[in-house]
Amino acid sequence: MSIQQPRHDAHIDHLGAVACEMATFDEGHELHPIIRRAASATPSQWVDALIVSASSDGWIEFVTLHDATVGQRWHHTDLSDVLVAGSPVAVHGLYGVLAVGDEFLSVRAA
Repeated sequence: MSIQQPRHDAHIDHLGAVACEMATFDEGHELHPIIRRAASATPSQWVDALIVSASSDGWIEFVTLHDATVGQRWHHTDLSDVLVAGSPVAVHGLYGVLAVGDEFLSVRAA
């Protein structure tokens, strides 16, 4: 018969900190290192696109170069000063990642 030990407050505090840290990796917020690696490991899933618009509320509109599909993604910060109309980007087809030059951003699909 096993006797369960009571949880210590430090253990519970640690679990709370881990949960808060995980929440920052929601799509459109911080890019999780595993998602970055997965996106990098699947180059055939990247689609080249041009920015149509980026608004101060985080919405980004783009058009793909291969078939002129219009898409939208959301990022938690205002990127309108960086993503001006006509800026080239790449959108990952499997993961919520937008590549702007050498920088990868977590984005949420519309």
